[in-house]
Amino acid sequence: MTVPQPVPGGAATPIARGVVAGIRHALPEHAALFDAGATEFVAALLSGSRPAPGADVFRRAGVAEHASGGDPDRLARAYQAGARRALPILAELGRRVDEGVVGTGVEAVFRCVDVLIRLSTEAFRAAQTPSAAGLRQDLLRDLMTGRPWPALAARAGWTPPERVVAVVVAAGARIAAFHPDMLADLAAEPPYLLLPADADVTRLVGHGPAATGPAVPPVEAATSLRWARRAWELRDRGVLPRDGLVRWPDHLTTHWLLTNELLTSALAARSLAPLDGLSPNQRGKLAETLGATLDARGGAPEVASRLGIHPQTARNRLRRLRTLFGTRLDDPEERLSLRIALRAERVLAGEATPAARTA
Repeated sequence: MTVPQPVPGGAATPIARGVVAGIRHALPEHAALFDAGATEFVAALLSGSRPAPGADVFRRAGVAEHASGGDPDRLARAYQAGARRALPILAELGRRVDEGVVGTGVEAVFRCVDVLIRLSTEAFRAAQTPSAAGLRQDLLRDLMTGRPWPALAARAGWTPPERVVAVVVAAGARIAAFHPDMLADLAAEPPYLLLPADADVTRLVGHGPAATGPAVPPVEAATSLRWARRAWELRDRGVLPRDGLVRWPDHLTTHWLLTNELLTSALAARSLAPLDGLSPNQRGKLAETLGATLDARGGAPEVASRLGIHPQTARNRLRRLRTLFGTRLDDPEERLSLRIALRAERVLAGEATPAARTA
């Protein structure tokens, strides 16, 4: 590794902070990688310290850029931007401390950047090799098919998390950030990732649509993927939100209702049979009123308030419901069945719940 001419005095650390701040600004999706270790590494290079710990930060940046579909030239431009960010700091240090720091510092900063570019570029190219990519693809395949995988995990450098979660993403999705324990099959239909359960999924997938499965032990990764794909399918049908991240635990009732759609349809049809003889308009209004009645603790005034209708209109509808459903409206078990049936009917019709529509 080429070591730049040392920066005099205690100037290395503030200059290094400027370089790293500029890199983080130029690479917001990888910013979390460039932590205090990155600053220490750059400062060590600038001051000529040997050995200089922290090189792995910039190697991981190269791997992260490869995983997100980018190219090493973008990293090089970001590192050069970091060098330019340090120039005003150098000028200030020269004015306050030692004029000699400017000339020596500029040379040291740009030679340091050359080292950073080389580290990231080498890691990017290594990530492109069939052996590195192939091992992880084989590992993911074995995880999803139930084949023995621990030996392959060791060869691929993958440390099994305690729990993992599958995340389905849109075709052509660009991964916004990098996680060292991420496995991905972006050529699958639909594409998906396998992540540690504690990973920040939102940061990794950005603002694009995605759907997660449940968090499970690695040996059950296929189960998480199956539910993530089911959530993605329900998203396509409009039952779950189309935009943003659909988290599996947030929609358990919907998943439960649609586990057996024939059974759910039969339940809804039996429970709501008294509404069958009505016109679509009448049925819609009474179903809406029935839902508000089951949710309300009071009588007609509260129902009217929930629906935004006149209290007398609410009373008229409540009387009609009493005629149609009778004492079922007073039986706790029947009320639960009616509540489930109304929800099931909406779900089967492909309607997102109000919360889902605005999520």
